[in-house]
Formats: sequence, C-alpha cells, structure tokens
Amino acid sequence: MPELPEAEVTTRKLRPLIIGKRILNFNRRILNIERRGKAILIHLSGGKILGFHQRMTGKLLIVPRGWKDKHTRFAAKLSSGKDLVFHDVRKFGIVWYGEAKKVMSDQYFKTLGPDALRISLESFREILKGNNPLNPPYFKGETKIKPFLLNQKNLAGIGNIMADEILWRAKIYPKREVRSLNRSEVRNLWKSIKFILNRSIKLGGSSMRDWLHPDGDKGGYFEKRCVYDREGKKCFRCGRKISRKKIAGRSSYYCPSCQALKNK
Repeated sequence: MPELPEAEVTTRKLRPLIIGKRILNFNRRILNIERRGKAILIHLSGGKILGFHQRMTGKLLIVPRGWKDKHTRFAAKLSSGKDLVFHDVRKFGIVWYGEAKKVMSDQYFKTLGPDALRISLESFREILKGNNPLNPPYFKGETKIKPFLLNQKNLAGIGNIMADEILWRAKIYPKREVRSLNRSEVRNLWKSIKFILNRSIKLGGSSMRDWLHPDGDKGGYFEKRCVYDREGKKCFRCGRKISRKKIAGRSSYYCPSCQALKNK
C-alpha cells in the first residue's frame, strides 16, 4: 500500500534520526537518505546503499534496542542505542544492500520513470505523448489514463489510492484514453498530481492498514480522502454516489457525474 507520500514521510522523519549515526551491523556511517519513487535509499560510508521498498505492508520503524516482533524482516543496530527495523507482515517488501552501483542497477531503478512529485509540466506532456524511452509509443496497450498513472515506467510513485484521488480532483474518468486529453486537461491533471501528493504528505500519508511513521505515528490522509474506497457514498463535489469498477485488475473509485466519460 505505501506509495510516494508514505515513502516521502518516512524519509523526512528518518532523516534527523539516523543521519550521522553508525550502523553497527555493517560498521558504516549513515551519510544521507533519499526517496526514489516508492523506494527509500540510505547512503552509507564506503559507497554502500541500504535500500527498502515497503510494497504492501512494509514500514520502517525506530525502536528500542532488542525490540522483537515475528514480522521483523531486518534490524539495523544504530550507534544511538536504537534499532532501525523493517517490519513487513506479508513479506512482499524488498531490502537492498551493497555497492551503490550494484543496487542502482536493479531492474526497479533502471526502469523507474520521472518522479511524480517533481516532474515538470513540459516533461509530463512529452510522456503523455508517448515520448518516453522506458515505454515505447502506444504504452504497450496501456492507453487508459488510470493504468498509465500506475505504470512506474511513466511516473514514479503513484499507486492505486493516489491515482483515484488525482483523477477525481482532475475530473477525469479513469478509463479515458490518454490521447483524448486536451492541453487544458493535461495541465489540470499535472496540477492535480502535485496537489494530491503534497496534500497527502502534509497529512502524513495514509495509515489505512499496517503502515505507520517511523516513530509510530499514523498518517491522516485516509480519513480526508475524497473518493478512494467510498463506493456508494456521496461525492463531496456533486452529491452523486461514488462508483467502483475494475480497471487493469485494480478497484477504481470515481464519480460518474464529475468524471463522466467524454470520449465514448
């Protein structure tokens, strides 16, 4: 479940807690921490990287030394006397460790598109036109906007929750053809991506199931969401009941009035 906002919140909260500390397991000092898409990279002395992808149920926590839980996948002993642990109930998460060049040659990073939070409008327009070296023209059949947003080769960081929220704000039906969007709609979609991602980050991300901040706090975006998982409830904009439909194998929530399909 953790998407770009959750990875960003985790990175920001970990930064003051771990930078400058030493990981005793590897005898490496933590130099920096950054987010790449939904992944979190901890840069260590000696040119090493310790990386994590939280996937469905993963979370990074700062806990007392010796803290134990059966779902702990990895534990790093910090020189501060605390432990940095990767807790992952369903075990779908990824842990990377090694030379920076080797970690960054992983297929996930090699095929990662521009960051959804940082992409410029000009670059966004080009990718929507199919000018993406990671995805040949026609997007290999992914011509609908919802699957397009979910494809990490196109944009890095957007998952199912954020995609539905973004499309609702932009008033775009999830199955609209990418090429049917006019310049005004593309600009509005780009602005909606920035707005929704930043709003989620400001609210601390979504703690709808297992995900927590490194200090154990919960995110508040899920309680403030506009459309995701609100099937049958009233749209906050027009009052029509929210609908749900399977799109590219994922449950998609939308307002049939505000997001009416224009290109039938």
